[in-house]
Amino acid sequence: MIEGSVTRRYAKALLEIAQEAHAVDRYGNELERFQTVCRLEGGLLGNGLCNPVFTLPERRLVLERVLPGLNLDPTVANFLRLLLEKRRMDGLDGIVRDYRAFADVEANRVRASVTTAAALDPVSRVQVQRALEVATGKSVVLDAKVDPDLIGGMVAQVGSRVYDASIRSRLDALTLTLSNPGRS
Repeated sequence: MIEGSVTRRYAKALLEIAQEAHAVDRYGNELERFQTVCRLEGGLLGNGLCNPVFTLPERRLVLERVLPGLNLDPTVANFLRLLLEKRRMDGLDGIVRDYRAFADVEANRVRASVTTAAALDPVSRVQVQRALEVATGKSVVLDAKVDPDLIGGMVAQVGSRVYDASIRSRLDALTLTLSNPGRS
C-alpha cells in the first residue's frame, strides 16, 4: 500500500490537469467508476492489477482489455496506465479519496451522511440538504442511510461534526438522567 503523501501527490496532479480541462467532477466520477469495477467479484480486477505474481506486461494487458469497456476520458485512462507502470495501483483507493477531497474544497462542497429510521422521501431529502447547506455555508452532497434502531429523528455527520436529533439519543440521555437523579 502506498503512503498518504504519495496518494495526495497523484490526486493533486490529476486534479490540476482536470482543472485545465474543466473536467474536475467528470474525472472524479470516472476514477470512482474504475474503483467500483476493481472491487467487483471480491476485488478480482483490483487485486490482479496489484499482484506482483503477474508480470507487468500481463497486468498491462488486463488493464488494456478493461479500459475500452469503461469509456473513460483519455486523460483518466492514461492516468490509470501511469499508476500501473509506476506500481502505484494499490494506492487507487487513497488517490480517489484524496482527489474527491481536493475537488470538494475546490467546489466549496462537503459530503454529509444522514441516517434516519426510515428512508427519506424526496421532499424531506431536499429539506435536510438545504438545512445542512445553511449550517455549513457550503454545497452539500448527501448520502442518506437507514437505521431502524434510531426509532425516529436523524443523525447527520458533516466532516467531523455530528448533529444528533434522533429519538434514540434522546431516550439514552433521558435514561442517563433518570439513573443519576443527583446529577442534573
